[in-house]
Amino acid sequence: MEDFDKLVFEIYQELSNVKQVKKCAACECFLDVLENINSDLESVGHKETQLIQKEMRQWLNDGNKERHSCYGCEICLPIRPYNRFSARLKGISTSKKTNDALKEPIARDNFGAFKPLNLQFKEVSKWPIIEGDYTVGKTNSSVAICTLADTDLPNELKVAGLLKHVAIIGTLTTENLGIERVIKNLISNPNIKHLVLCGKDSRGHKAGQALISLKENGLDQDNRIIGSVGPRPVLKNITHDEVEIFRNRIDIIDEIGTLEINKLTEIVQSYSSTQKGNALSFSSNVVSPKVIVAKTRNNREWIHDPEGFFLVLIDRDAKIIVCEYYSQEGVLSEIIRGENAEDISNTIIKRGCLSRLDHAAYLGRELAKAETALNLSVPYKQDEPLFKDKGITQ
Repeated sequence: MEDFDKLVFEIYQELSNVKQVKKCAACECFLDVLENINSDLESVGHKETQLIQKEMRQWLNDGNKERHSCYGCEICLPIRPYNRFSARLKGISTSKKTNDALKEPIARDNFGAFKPLNLQFKEVSKWPIIEGDYTVGKTNSSVAICTLADTDLPNELKVAGLLKHVAIIGTLTTENLGIERVIKNLISNPNIKHLVLCGKDSRGHKAGQALISLKENGLDQDNRIIGSVGPRPVLKNITHDEVEIFRNRIDIIDEIGTLEINKLTEIVQSYSSTQKGNALSFSSNVVSPKVIVAKTRNNREWIHDPEGFFLVLIDRDAKIIVCEYYSQEGVLSEIIRGENAEDISNTIIKRGCLSRLDHAAYLGRELAKAETALNLSVPYKQDEPLFKDKGITQ
């Protein structure tokens, strides 16, 4: 695994450089790459990469705070290193559950058309079921609109009154996770039969072209969209059944490049119809993630980190945060000083001062509180909420 360790470190260095690019640090492309690499490394379960995984998870958490849609850059910086990583990882351990599902024979009739799949449906109480950049309209309409990378067009369509005639208007910029979200939301509403693709396609990802290719060609054995020209058209978080329902039920109206409101209005009117019944009652076979209710931990459940513990302080004169690192025996080993929580937490991770995730999460919270207290000039005391006068600012 030495060659693999070397590759992971090289990819980590490349992505570290990408993170320094302001427009990339919170771009959904970069964050999706981090999410996928972390998932792949966890499936491999290689101990030598754990520190890198921790740091990339921190990048992901930081980026998600300011997450924005892809700008459609012609050259997507995080894609190239990820593709090299993914190619090297192939055969070690990737998405076995999804790959096994794709090996099942596809149900077709004698004329090559898709047969309805024999599926068990379950009720869902909320639609759309996946969060995203969209606006919900008349949920029992048979038409959905995707404006691809055009972020101005959705508002123009809403102003024109099209929300009264379509189920949803949203955007799509990436040829992987973005397409997965679109599919899950569309097939979870049985009323939707038509998807109008319009607006400008993303230059770097060609998400619209990928979606059309998926409709026409499906996925290969590696979960890649057959015929897609995008840099990473791999669907890892969706099942064979979900893909086939989308291909079988949703008709794509290809108007990529169309921006004229009048033309799009005519198209919607020609395809739109509404279903009778309660528009908010849906059935779906979509595989949704579990929703877990956070529980308060009893103090007795706390386990000390064998690597040691930290005291977090503020030096207001120097305008820095001070983090003292003690061994489990209570001996002061190091003092980490920095201007912000991110720099200190990254330094602590690189130096291997943590071995438990709960301890890392605790320290991250305390460092964030200390940074807030420093910036707002309010008192800070470890393990206590932040106060400003009589109000809690935490």
